[in-house]
Amino acid sequence: MEEAQLRGLVERASQVEELTRHPGWSYFTDYLVALTVGMQERVIGGYCKTHEEYRYETGRIAGLREAIEAPERLFAQVRNRQAQAGQAQEET
Repeated sequence: MEEAQLRGLVERASQVEELTRHPGWSYFTDYLVALTVGMQERVIGGYCKTHEEYRYETGRIAGLREAIEAPERLFAQVRNRQAQAGQAQEET
């Protein structure tokens, strides 16, 4: 990864971290979790009448989980890229 790309990734992670510290972030994620649980209960309860409806609901669940977990994945990506950059510098 180029240095400019790494800087951009670190900046984005910093902005996301700032958002996660905002008091409203926990309300937002609590809302997403509640939506996810409701959808999961609908799927597990067999309320999807067609395969397409099942796929739609499970896709929404996956998307909500991605949104909830996005900050941690981004922070992990930054740590990994920084470690890779550090190793590359040590090798040169």
